[in-house]
Amino acid sequence: MSNDNSEFSKFKKKFTLRIRDELEKKFILNNDSNKILESMKYSSLNGSKYIRSLLAYATGSALNINPKFIDQPAIAIELIHTYSLIHDDLPCMDDDDIRRGLPSCHIKFSESTAILAGDALQSMAFEILSANNYDEINDKVRLDWINYLSRSIGYNGIAGGQFLDLSINNRSTELDVLNHIYDLKTSSLIKACIVMPAMLKIDLGDQIFKKFEEFGRILGISFQIKDDLLGYTKSSEVLGKTQNKDELRNQPNYVNILGVDNTKKKLENNKNCINELLIDMKIEKSMLFEISNYIFNRNF
Repeated sequence: MSNDNSEFSKFKKKFTLRIRDELEKKFILNNDSNKILESMKYSSLNGSKYIRSLLAYATGSALNINPKFIDQPAIAIELIHTYSLIHDDLPCMDDDDIRRGLPSCHIKFSESTAILAGDALQSMAFEILSANNYDEINDKVRLDWINYLSRSIGYNGIAGGQFLDLSINNRSTELDVLNHIYDLKTSSLIKACIVMPAMLKIDLGDQIFKKFEEFGRILGISFQIKDDLLGYTKSSEVLGKTQNKDELRNQPNYVNILGVDNTKKKLENNKNCINELLIDMKIEKSMLFEISNYIFNRNF
């Protein structure tokens, strides 16, 4: 993060409120207190830092796109992320009782409710993404959004990464294998945060577009590596989830393969790559620079 980050603080506060307001509109409970809607709201609004949707707005800001045109992908991505966390925490998956400092969805409600809440959040995301809210967003962009996000969460994305993650319980796993898992499980959705807003700039050019995607890929893998590091250096109270969960599951991660110091070096190298890409794209002074540094420097 830059020394003078007051502009980023204002940006973060403004768009966090915007995201929360948009989400609140989606979870208006009726008089019957619909439990599935209540569980969806609980998981989406309690404790999230909204980093992924903030990345979408930061990309829009870097490309001088009106924020109203970013609302659909930003909120859709946030709902997809929440759905993935609900399912990750299930007893048949990572089996975690704590999420964002509160009881996981299946603990607060029930396992069946959590499964259905995740399914409904995924469905809601695509309902929002496909809506014809603005004439300025043409049908091709909306179709490209749906296509990209669908691939990001399927067998070549989050679902495939989670499957591979559950299949490995050997800390001697090669880093190439671990990187592939991180690319699918975490980086795929981070890339969507960057790529989907960029799709609105139809004159961006293939070369620059690919740099945006590469930026998202490296940032996404770095996000997961930073999680590995924090899992060893921060308490469960700070993390908002169980500390050293990988140790309990005998799962490989960067720290138990490389150690703390080499993991920090890897993050520093990735940070340099990120900053070089921003310079190449001529947006090194944008909010994408600020939020990427915020991600690398976070303590939660």
